[in-house]
Amino acid sequence: MPVDPGPFDCMPELLAAARVAPVVRIPYLEEHAWVVCEPELVRTALTHPKMAKDITLVPQFMRKPGLMVGSQPPPEYARAMIMSDGEDHARIRRVHQPVLSPRNTERWGERVGVKVGGFLDELEQSRSSDSAEVDVVTDYTHRVPLAFISEMLGLPLEAERRLRSITDVMLYSSDYPARQEAVGALFGAVESWVQNPAPLRDGVITGFLAAADGPDKVTEGEVIVWTVGMIITGYETTGSLISASLYEALRRPSEERPGTDEEIKSWIEEALRVHPPFPHPTWRFPTEDIELGGYLIPKGAPVQVSIAAANRKPGEGADSFEAARGGHGHLSFGLGMHYCIGASLVRLEAQIAVREFLRRFPRARLSTGSSVEWESEWMIRRLSALPAVLN
Repeated sequence: MPVDPGPFDCMPELLAAARVAPVVRIPYLEEHAWVVCEPELVRTALTHPKMAKDITLVPQFMRKPGLMVGSQPPPEYARAMIMSDGEDHARIRRVHQPVLSPRNTERWGERVGVKVGGFLDELEQSRSSDSAEVDVVTDYTHRVPLAFISEMLGLPLEAERRLRSITDVMLYSSDYPARQEAVGALFGAVESWVQNPAPLRDGVITGFLAAADGPDKVTEGEVIVWTVGMIITGYETTGSLISASLYEALRRPSEERPGTDEEIKSWIEEALRVHPPFPHPTWRFPTEDIELGGYLIPKGAPVQVSIAAANRKPGEGADSFEAARGGHGHLSFGLGMHYCIGASLVRLEAQIAVREFLRRFPRARLSTGSSVEWESEWMIRRLSALPAVLN
């Protein structure tokens, strides 16, 4: 199983590993890691009290600059939500909770609708002819969440293009020095906005800064780390979900595509099941020897749980995309205390973006003869391009 990022699709190898054994030991860097594949064991691992995510438990061989874990700041500077446990994790969720409340999610949805309408207008106006080809990924599906997360955070208007170029290198380049440089560039950009908030619009960053004197005493370092985390999860993964959902629609005749709001919701859930943006969530580290399905995983060993494999239970036609299934039982947002705090907002963004695209361009289709390719980093998977004719 590859561990270096680059222009490959990780899904076939993740599913192949699941056919080997319920739990698989693989080479990773200069050591070994474990991958939990069997659906019920994945559920157990996601909620196991001794399967920790605390950044202090990361073994030294994984602290390689440019890797997602190796690029995490030290805990004395700030802890990220995805690499914390216990009271640290609970406190970070408390601070984020008001931003992602049901009332705010509804308000954010209105802003997503405005941005979606604008991008669809641009697509319509930019076509040179009815048969002109567009790349739905670069022209639409990744523009929507990038524009939205930028507004949500209150970033300067000129930040969007810079963020796209930085995150593309940081998450997908196979050049480790370039990745390390991109990580530094992203932290540097966010640090400059946090330390000099005058150019910022009102948004999440200014809200975090205002919480510095609140009961949870948010530090400047935490605002920087949390903002970086929201950029990655709020942009890359949402764009991946919108792309996958439209890919499954455009490869089918128009009469088989979703039309009603309920059909759109089921479509999005099935896309989450078949094409999880995070085929693996972030690493876990046992705080003692743990037995899973007859396999003994030693204390401190890095463990991944395969969401990709768990979402496709053998014998249920799980490899096929069937919208009527509605993604039943998928784990793409996790489980337990680390369940994705922004899941409702991600779903809403995807529903709006897919619904409005299909209504605006009901005869859109994949370009004849074009290839659709997926690219992966160890934890993130997305379509690199989606050539289509809007017709």
